[in-house]
Amino acid sequence: MKLKFKLAISLILVLLLCAVTASAQPETAQVSRNAQSATPEGEQWQFSAEKVVAEHDSEYVQAYGNVTFRKGKNFLKADFARFYQATKWVYLKGNVQARWEGDFYNAAEAEFDLKEMVGWLKKGRVFVASPHVYFESEFIEKHNGATYSFKDAKVTACDGENPLWSFESSEGDITINGYANLWHSKFNIKGVPVMYTPYMNLPVKRKRQSGVLTPEVGTSDRLGAKASIPYYWAINDEMDATFYAEYYGKRGFRPGVDFRHSEDVNTKGEWRADWIYDSKAYTSEDDDDNPFTDDGLTRDNHNRWWIRSKYNGYIGSPEWQTFLDIDVVSDQDYLREFKHGANGYENTREEFLEEFGRDIQTADAQNRTSTALVSRSWDKYAVSAKVQYTDNLKYRNGNNPTSKDPTLQKLPQVDFYAFKDVIPGTPLEWEGSLRGDYFWREYGMSGGRIDMNPVVSMPLDAGMVTFIPRAGFRATSYMVGSYQNASSDIRRDTMQGRFLGEAGISAFSEFYRVFDLNSDPAANAENVGSSNWLSLKHSIIPRLDYDWVQDDPDQEKLPYFDSRDRITARNDITFSLTNVFDRKAATVVEGPDGTPIVNTEYLEFLRVRLEQGYDIDEARRTVERDEYERRPFSDTMAEVLLTPLDWASLRSRTWFSPYLGDITEHENVLKLFHDNYGYVLFGYDYLREIDEYKRQENDEMQVVRYEAKARLPYGFVVGGEFRSDLNKEIDLEKTATLGWNHQCFSLEFVASKTTIDERYSLNFNLFTMGMY
Repeated sequence: MKLKFKLAISLILVLLLCAVTASAQPETAQVSRNAQSATPEGEQWQFSAEKVVAEHDSEYVQAYGNVTFRKGKNFLKADFARFYQATKWVYLKGNVQARWEGDFYNAAEAEFDLKEMVGWLKKGRVFVASPHVYFESEFIEKHNGATYSFKDAKVTACDGENPLWSFESSEGDITINGYANLWHSKFNIKGVPVMYTPYMNLPVKRKRQSGVLTPEVGTSDRLGAKASIPYYWAINDEMDATFYAEYYGKRGFRPGVDFRHSEDVNTKGEWRADWIYDSKAYTSEDDDDNPFTDDGLTRDNHNRWWIRSKYNGYIGSPEWQTFLDIDVVSDQDYLREFKHGANGYENTREEFLEEFGRDIQTADAQNRTSTALVSRSWDKYAVSAKVQYTDNLKYRNGNNPTSKDPTLQKLPQVDFYAFKDVIPGTPLEWEGSLRGDYFWREYGMSGGRIDMNPVVSMPLDAGMVTFIPRAGFRATSYMVGSYQNASSDIRRDTMQGRFLGEAGISAFSEFYRVFDLNSDPAANAENVGSSNWLSLKHSIIPRLDYDWVQDDPDQEKLPYFDSRDRITARNDITFSLTNVFDRKAATVVEGPDGTPIVNTEYLEFLRVRLEQGYDIDEARRTVERDEYERRPFSDTMAEVLLTPLDWASLRSRTWFSPYLGDITEHENVLKLFHDNYGYVLFGYDYLREIDEYKRQENDEMQVVRYEAKARLPYGFVVGGEFRSDLNKEIDLEKTATLGWNHQCFSLEFVASKTTIDERYSLNFNLFTMGMY
């Protein structure tokens, strides 16, 4: 009995995988199936095997059958293992499998240092889960860090024994936090060599990695054949850049750069620029090659460029936020011609919106605005200051003399805001704004303006209805330095002012009722996936608003810089009625431990709003009665937001004139979508020609839009977009795409025709490699 006790103690010490010598025991000791032990304090390796043999003076322990070493999520498995106690090396043979820090290994033989996790594999295969790369070789050596070297290796991102594509290399190395360097490489398609290179450098990094990105090729009627090779430079953890080398057969070479940085959570920026010496120029609007003949402008410049950026940061402290938007372009046509591609207008706009949430002007806008802003907010107050410069493209490239440019510049604009707050000791609330501007023009009026607008309100709760009366004023002072090009109606006084009163009242309420529909589904295995609507809540929200702003005809004599200088008089009532439908649903799902549970969720699936206004001043109007009859009632607006299911949504807004007895405007979008199958989108916009005293629309417009994408079996993807102006009987855009998403690459063909161009492009991308 004493001998057996000593044997058990000895076996535990040996199997702890620490540096100890074997105790004096019989010549061999065996451990039965699933014998296990734990490592000493400070180490985490766990060990199990069907059979363990330890000789009394041996430097190693041998294990047979389902040998497993485990440390957290990392493990080593083999049919046979020999563990060297002094060095912590382990030799593995037979069906060797391993996982280390997310990478997976298979080999016939392997040897590892359990302290440093360095070693080698024979007839080995390594799978790097991120970014999904396999490499296999007769001999793979794992070095410190996550670096591998090998000879006669195959590298691919494709699953399977016979990958669709692969690189075969006589020797190379891979640093998972760096590159794959391959010497004397062949690029194979289904095992057939199609290309040879003496050296290749592939980005196979978990983090951002420098390297060549996916090239773009295509053709366009206006620009000619296109080839673009972008290069990505991972400067450091906080900065990177993409360099674009684009060539257009009919236009020339167009280099570009996109520099990004993010020093901390409060700071990030993106700075982009490109340039081309264009072989084409249009010295006359009637030039046959000029597609833009509707703006009265020419383009005689060959040097063409676009500089744009977005920046978020702070000055001194994160509370003082700074924002910078730059948008400067060489001519009015540049963005309309270079819209597509990774360095085009559309991609730039999408990136700016996604990363910064701030838009840029449309591609055909003739004014490009750049802004620098500094702001800070407190609990009750906020302050901001900005400088804004607008570049009017009508005065570039000799179209009009720059000395006659009337474009307004704000240099600077300072705002102070007081958020709504209670006036101490009273039931009143107040809020207000104060703005100071200095306006400058190359040609036209320049000067300063201070505008103040405080408002006082008093919420009143009268049972089911809430009333909020309010009153305020607007006081404005002008300090004019130049009246150049000013209208003869404007007074020429250096100092001028304005005072306008305003008032109003809002009344609103909310009524609702909850309708019980079903009971909770039973939480059992048979009901997993089933769902019931438990209840429906219907809310009715009526609202009535009255707004009055003093009419001051003398405003026409004041300086005019922007719309704030001509405040429109108001004396109108607006009534709206909103119906909101919310549903409560219960779904039986599997809980974290696999036990069925009931999950409850809420969804506003339908909102219907009706709105109409009544203009009291229009009902009393006496001028121009012979030409325009009084029409005090506004159009009735009906808005529907419908999301009945997870895969369908409808947004519809329609305006109906009670005087014309017809619809004056439509905005409709219906979208059906599914993450696995694609989506279908239908859009219809309509604007009627109108001639009324208060509004004029000179052109009728009807635009339809259809867009779809379908994910088909075997990885195929088809899509398209169609936009047409029904009134002018012109197709604005027709685009068709055909793609194929394989497990390890994607291929997409795009054909597009617009009113100014016809283009075709082919995009090919090897997944995870970022190059071809």
